[in-house]
Amino acid sequence: MRPISPIVLIVAFACAPRPGAAPAADSTGVAAEPARPDSAAAAPAVPLEGTAWRLVEVDGQPVSAPADSARAPGLTLLADGHKVQGSAGCNRMMGSYQLSGTSLKLGPLATTRMACPAMEVEQKYLKALGATTRYEIAGSSLTLFDPDGPVARLEAVPPA
Repeated sequence: MRPISPIVLIVAFACAPRPGAAPAADSTGVAAEPARPDSAAAAPAVPLEGTAWRLVEVDGQPVSAPADSARAPGLTLLADGHKVQGSAGCNRMMGSYQLSGTSLKLGPLATTRMACPAMEVEQKYLKALGATTRYEIAGSSLTLFDPDGPVARLEAVPPA
């Protein structure tokens, strides 16, 4: 390997942009716009634990919020004791979870046993929770995945 000449190093250093310098002009002589961070990417993500999450999509289908907000399907993961609690839509649910990086395993989950009309969403939601292997948070949106792809999407509930 040939040693690099000190003159080559000086030329390379002299050509590098200085911090705080005006942007370089392009071939038309117009200065390029400085890169700006995307506001969505710059927004901090909502924490997984301690946030109340409301179900908005399960099995690729949107979920409408029920009139009774106490029965809205959703969950909260409590870091103390790794407990999960929430509503499956009709029935209350509770249980435990395991978290390691972005890997997430929910369960076993227990639910109350009330019968309600239209329990399809609840059944799909509980199935999705049981199949969850990992998660992603983007802004205020939480997506749960099984090995084949997304199974549910939840949104953070703003604090009261």
